[in-house]
Amino acid sequence: MGTNEKESRLIYFTSVKPVEVQWLMKPYFPLGKIIVVQGDPGIGKSALLLTIAAYITTGTPLPMSESDPIMGNVIYQNAEDGAGDTIKPRLLSAKADCDKIAFIEATSLNIDEDCSILDKYVKETNAKLLVLDPAQAFIGPKADMCRATDIRRLMSGLAKIAADNMCAVVIVAHMNKSTGTKDLYRALGSIDITAAARSVLQVGRDKDGVTRFVRHLKSSLAPEGVPFAFRIGENSVVEFLGEYDCDIEVDDTEEAEPTAEVGKRHRAAKIILDLLSDGPKRSTEITDACNEEDISTVTAKRVKAYLGIKSLKRQNEWFWTI
Repeated sequence: MGTNEKESRLIYFTSVKPVEVQWLMKPYFPLGKIIVVQGDPGIGKSALLLTIAAYITTGTPLPMSESDPIMGNVIYQNAEDGAGDTIKPRLLSAKADCDKIAFIEATSLNIDEDCSILDKYVKETNAKLLVLDPAQAFIGPKADMCRATDIRRLMSGLAKIAADNMCAVVIVAHMNKSTGTKDLYRALGSIDITAAARSVLQVGRDKDGVTRFVRHLKSSLAPEGVPFAFRIGENSVVEFLGEYDCDIEVDDTEEAEPTAEVGKRHRAAKIILDLLSDGPKRSTEITDACNEEDISTVTAKRVKAYLGIKSLKRQNEWFWTI
């Protein structure tokens, strides 16, 4: 074996023992896996998840679940709402057992550098649910949400925590305002976030302005779950309403504008892919086209790297090619 060669072995699937998927809330929340819950800001994602967390602390049957209820501990990391003035009142309204739900108090807790801390407390509490709300608050200063290699590294760390502890890890994601794009691809950041998840759920709002709905966008371990509806009342009390008819037209008037940088990256990707669709192009031609749309050369090159676009040199000129 060479000095730089890693130790490795070949495993045939005849020696792999089949394992049945375990569920916290079938088919929406598999245990030991990553789940993404996405939707526009203010749509009710946190209220929904806090209610589900409260139910888990008391062993209350979860809405639309095909699995038996599980009672256990929860770690809920929320970077946007106050623990005392928002989260605790919501938990009390949902009749949570607050002895079974906690959050980690730490300076700048992030997935990139602190997976060992997350793993420590998940193990210590034997948590059945870990929520990171919202995702971008826990990415870390050294990682870029739109860079595939960064997100794959982060998701790998979270997937290990989930699998090692048989814990459902939920990432809360805001959605961008892209049109003509499948909802599965509209979570802010790299598509690798939703690629790593075994279940992706969207929270939306009905045209009546009051009813919210939850629907499956991705379900890798079971048939997609039935869409279901809920309402948020006084003190953020969530009332589950049963099945929801997704043929009903939903309200898209409250979608949040994407950040300027994310919007520029989406436009840069379209420009680059359109220009390269019929073959290699000079790098200057592409960056000039981006500059004309108020997209910097630096942003264009970042998007180039994310898309896996290659550079090649011809007669002292650089070209980009797919």
